[in-house]
Amino acid sequence: MAMPGADLLHANRIGVRARGTRLVERARLRALLESAPEARLVLVAAPAGFGKSTLLSAWLGGAEVHGAWLSLDVRDDDVVRFARYLEAAAAQLAGTESAGGRDPAHPFDAELAIARVLDLIDSALQDGPAGGAVIVLDDYHVIDEPAVHRLVAALVERLPPRARLAIATRVDPPLPLARLRARGELLEVRAEDLRFTASEAGELLCSAAVELAPAEVDELTERTEGWAAALRLAAVSLRGRPDQAGLVRRFGASHRFVLDYVVEEVLAGLPSETQDFLLQTSVLDRLCGPLCDAVTGREDGQARLEELERANLLIIPLDDERRWYRYHALFAEVLRARLRILDSGGVPELHARAATWHRAHGHDDEAIAHALLSDDLEGTCRLVAEASLWHLNAGELSTVRRWLDALPEAAVRDDAQLSASYAWCLVLPGETEGVAARLVDAERALAAGRDGDPITAAAVRTQLALIRSRLADLEGDVATAIAQARLAGELLPAGLPPEGEATLRGDAMILLARALAAAGDTERAAEAYEASLPDLRAGGNLFAVGRAIADLAAFAIARGDPEGAVRLCEAEIGRAPAESAATTSGAVWIALARARAELGLVELAEAAARRGIELGTRAGDAQVVRSARATLARIQATPESAGAAGLPRVLSGPDGPVEALTPRELEVLRLVALGRSNSQVAAELFVTVGTVKSHLHTISGKLGAANRVEAVARGRKLGLLD
Repeated sequence: MAMPGADLLHANRIGVRARGTRLVERARLRALLESAPEARLVLVAAPAGFGKSTLLSAWLGGAEVHGAWLSLDVRDDDVVRFARYLEAAAAQLAGTESAGGRDPAHPFDAELAIARVLDLIDSALQDGPAGGAVIVLDDYHVIDEPAVHRLVAALVERLPPRARLAIATRVDPPLPLARLRARGELLEVRAEDLRFTASEAGELLCSAAVELAPAEVDELTERTEGWAAALRLAAVSLRGRPDQAGLVRRFGASHRFVLDYVVEEVLAGLPSETQDFLLQTSVLDRLCGPLCDAVTGREDGQARLEELERANLLIIPLDDERRWYRYHALFAEVLRARLRILDSGGVPELHARAATWHRAHGHDDEAIAHALLSDDLEGTCRLVAEASLWHLNAGELSTVRRWLDALPEAAVRDDAQLSASYAWCLVLPGETEGVAARLVDAERALAAGRDGDPITAAAVRTQLALIRSRLADLEGDVATAIAQARLAGELLPAGLPPEGEATLRGDAMILLARALAAAGDTERAAEAYEASLPDLRAGGNLFAVGRAIADLAAFAIARGDPEGAVRLCEAEIGRAPAESAATTSGAVWIALARARAELGLVELAEAAARRGIELGTRAGDAQVVRSARATLARIQATPESAGAAGLPRVLSGPDGPVEALTPRELEVLRLVALGRSNSQVAAELFVTVGTVKSHLHTISGKLGAANRVEAVARGRKLGLLD
């Protein structure tokens, strides 16, 4: 299945979080964070409202460390999605873009995900400040998936010096905290550290234009137990009130009662329109002006958000442009509770409006989350059916399973596309049990006519044939795999969007090609691969393109044409500019390595195999990495490779002795002899253009050449390029 064309990452959840307009600088906590530079993990654990996120945001906002921020929510409890967001955060830390994609036909590999993140962190450390690099995982308590915890634990263990992971959480995560603590690699910031002192509380109140006597500040600090959320709301409720001391004395003995009381006080002092805005938009996890307008039916959402921020009403900016916000978690919780009391019947409609807006803006997961809380089951099923294919293509199988499991089982079984999507969830990672039952459900729904228009029904039938082909391939039934792949091509309906049609047809052809290859019919398999390429390219399935090219190259080598295999692979690599070489599948580089090895080009073969390892790691494709490593090992075990390792220090040339070239210099010279530009050589050897120029300067000096043309000519005379 092809990768989706839409960006699935929310940019406002990644990066250094915007700081609030009234931030109290807490020097003692900053000193605490900077007191243990050897700590791999910074754990900031405390109940809601204690200022965990604010503290870390202020730390990252300083010049001492280079930081990135990842805001988590319950929808990130999917190891594939979590890893994608984590890589994006690390990529922003490194000032680059993450490769992003992976082949969903192969299981997710946590080791490769960690390797990609570590590579990006290493890159960030090279030019970063002396304080090192920090990635913050905010609201980590929403994560329950053990696979995510294992990934995070492994990442912490392998972090390089001067790199740290900071976790803000309400509960201690199931990570090896005791081991890290014993090794001095854990820095802990707890609720007792985060509680505001009377001095800090006084500064906070002053910043909110509230002037209390020292004794009243002490009493308020004691009443709230230094709880940041209650102090901030207390400041709002006290501002401009005549009997501030009396209000302080009336605060309850528990900080939770303080919050309830102060929220009531705050809301009572606001205009009715502002109260309505707060209550209606409290159903949203994140807010922007247009989204608030869609939910409230008004047209002043952005202005109201900015007004609430100026009032310091526990609204948190999520980006520097002040476009996206969220309410403080406890504030939102209280607002939602009041909304349920005052207008419980209207809540589903608010969620329905939010779902409609998110769907129109391509935010599938948030649209579905709100749709599930609306009263529109039919619309929710339709939304999940449409969104599931894109997210399956992205490898987010746990996310799609979560959506499907949230729907009534009967609703899934009665919908052909939902049943097919469930079957994809099983068969893509290689499971076979339960697939047949889901296929039966889909066929039953099709027969009952509950699939919508004829084009949609035909598209589902095409998917069912593709699933059966994949299932047969897993079960070793080559004949059925071939037959079902051919049937999928025949069932493909006219009238689909061009990209969707290309995706299904390309999937059908490549499944057919693989099945034919498994049956030993390489001639017809090659024809099917060739036929699949235009559609795979049109559908954006670069991973499948790479595998098709790799298999075609293997066929060429098998029939004694390694030169043809080299031309095929190099043509595919040349399709992408050097700066976008990461979009080329690692499988192509492995095939190129094997073809070059067949021709005796050992150094170039090794370079291609290493590139295959690097690209497979970026893409999260464990099969490619294993194959590339095995290929490199075979190349290095050849007699030619052993000879290259023992090159003489001096070569005898027609004009006298010259200093021998190193293996890397030979690689550069041979690529230049093949007509490569400096940028192409740099891309192929995974070095900078400056490094290539340096090598060429050294090569010319050793060979007594004035330029690259003369260097190539001298290399041929010396027998280096034969």
